[in-house]
Amino acid sequence: MVQTHENILVDLGLSKNETKSYIALLELGIAATGQVAEKSKLHRASAYDALERLQAKGLVSFHLRQSIKYYEAMDPKNLLHLLKTKEQQLEEIMPQLQLLRELALSQSQATISEGVQSFTDILYSFLEYKEPILAYGIPPIAPEIMKARLSHFHGKRIPLKIPMKHIYNHNAQERIAYLNTLAFTEARYLPAKFDSQVSTTVCGDEVVLSVWISPPILIRIKDKRIADSYKKYFDLLWNAAEK
Repeated sequence: MVQTHENILVDLGLSKNETKSYIALLELGIAATGQVAEKSKLHRASAYDALERLQAKGLVSFHLRQSIKYYEAMDPKNLLHLLKTKEQQLEEIMPQLQLLRELALSQSQATISEGVQSFTDILYSFLEYKEPILAYGIPPIAPEIMKARLSHFHGKRIPLKIPMKHIYNHNAQERIAYLNTLAFTEARYLPAKFDSQVSTTVCGDEVVLSVWISPPILIRIKDKRIADSYKKYFDLLWNAAEK
């Protein structure tokens, strides 16, 4: 029966050592590292590492007694939270996974680049389409990384009367308020559960996925069918977003 428990927990994403330590701790109640190691038949160092990782995942808590760390297993229902987190993470990258499949099937033009200048060049090239520019999944760090370059871009875009719509992460209220003061510009936000470090920008026949680290990593795809599907997805998000 324990073996079945172990298999399920491993399938859920726990390592074998984490699984053994967690089950041992459930049976012991409150225990020090040595007790968990003995119960789970693991080396002490392996048990300690597993317990620390379980703590980071919200499955184990601890308190000190005379400078000794004693661990306690949290309610096993917390495993459901772990599963939901993994589902949310999968949902977040699902559009990118689907895009990779579509790229393979369609043999679309795709390039990978990095850096602030690359993203700036892409934005300015979008102006040549003379079509609306749509962007979603934007974290607040994106305009911080781009700094004054975005102001210069909007200064070029707005006189051309090219609309741009933005959907930011939930914690970008100040940026959203600023953008909504600009002509031919709208900005909204989605709830925190939709927050992402990967933004998507669509214009004309192109889709750009931007990973907002320093320097940003950019995946640029040129394919009308893919761009059209992302525009439809943007419309769904836009209708669900808040001003």
